[in-house]
Amino acid sequence: MQVSYDTPRLTLRPLSKDAAEQVLYFYKDNMSVFEPWEPTRAANFYTLAYQKASLFTEYNLMLQGKLLRYWVFLKDNPNEIVGTFCFHNFLKGPYQSCILGYKFSKKFHHLGYAYESIHKGIDILLEDHLVHRIESFIIPYNYPSIRLIEKLNFIYEGISYSYANINGNWTDHSRYSFINQFVTRSDATSHNFLD
Repeated sequence: MQVSYDTPRLTLRPLSKDAAEQVLYFYKDNMSVFEPWEPTRAANFYTLAYQKASLFTEYNLMLQGKLLRYWVFLKDNPNEIVGTFCFHNFLKGPYQSCILGYKFSKKFHHLGYAYESIHKGIDILLEDHLVHRIESFIIPYNYPSIRLIEKLNFIYEGISYSYANINGNWTDHSRYSFINQFVTRSDATSHNFLD
């Protein structure tokens, strides 16, 4: 697994549990921005212990090839988290698919950092792993997220009714997909990505 990747303005890298303090600050500082779009947090989510455990688990899942999460930093400020994105829920065999999720700090909205970093993440995923389909699920009135996903060439497929429990309510989500046209039928049947 390559440790980090660069884009013109950004560095993308996984984080170990040693970065728990940075991650905790990122979540606390953006609580009002993130929570309307998220499931109800665990009671101890905003603690150093929780973030250490979460980072430890995710880092090991990356080493096992079961998850890809990158944290985004400005090249000239490697100590402040700009955002994060993750490819998860990998399906193998005839599906070769995964789901994209992301969140970016309110301080860095409308600067193109989400697009720049996720675009690079998709390139990494498609170049290094046999993924045919990437899905993203967005609450229909989350217009900034919809604009981002459409700019990344995801296509709207319809509504997934009562898709996820957000803040105690089962919520419809718009389903978007990005199809990798370069994974052939023989690729899908003869290989398993992320093995």
